[in-house]
Amino acid sequence: MYTKRFVQLFVIFFVTMFIATFILQQLNIQGYVYQALTLTIVGYIILTIPLTILTILKQRKKFNNSTSNQSKDMLQKTLETLENVMVLSTVSESKALTTSVITFKQSRSESNVFYLVTAGDTQRVAQIRATGRAAFTTWYQAKTGQRISSNQVTATIIDDRELQHTLDKHPEIKELSDDFSHQVIIKLHVHTLIIESFRDQPRVMTFEN
Repeated sequence: MYTKRFVQLFVIFFVTMFIATFILQQLNIQGYVYQALTLTIVGYIILTIPLTILTILKQRKKFNNSTSNQSKDMLQKTLETLENVMVLSTVSESKALTTSVITFKQSRSESNVFYLVTAGDTQRVAQIRATGRAAFTTWYQAKTGQRISSNQVTATIIDDRELQHTLDKHPEIKELSDDFSHQVIIKLHVHTLIIESFRDQPRVMTFEN
């Protein structure tokens, strides 16, 4: 048994006995049988409530962790079946759309972050600088039609001094280009995405961070 849980149980037991004894004195219950019965009933009620709450909280935490892990596994399994190519759409302040096909890499530390590398003078870069918005859909898997898409994306441009720092922190980005001298990094922070296919119901995934 973990020390934390032992301390919790001891505190609950101590408070339970104190309250049960206090109630016994206040009601002025006499007789060994009646006192024992009262202590048992009151103690049981007071003891089980916090223990039940602790158990529910623990199980809920386990369930949330399990759900999160299952979602992450599903995203990873889907990405493993796809080419690292996406159709990226960006929008200007005047609502003009730009759509292009570009390769991407998933962050190794954050499953809902994707990196793209492109020339710094492209229209999509200018639009992201202006609005910080983007949407994408990955290339689909030929047999199942499985693909990932999202229009709930925060897009940022990484350049200049921050570019080298990002490359050092996320070396996986280097697989997208051999020369970053005239390039910038597009970071896509996905808040919600959809996993779809020809055969399965769409699966919506929402990320907290």
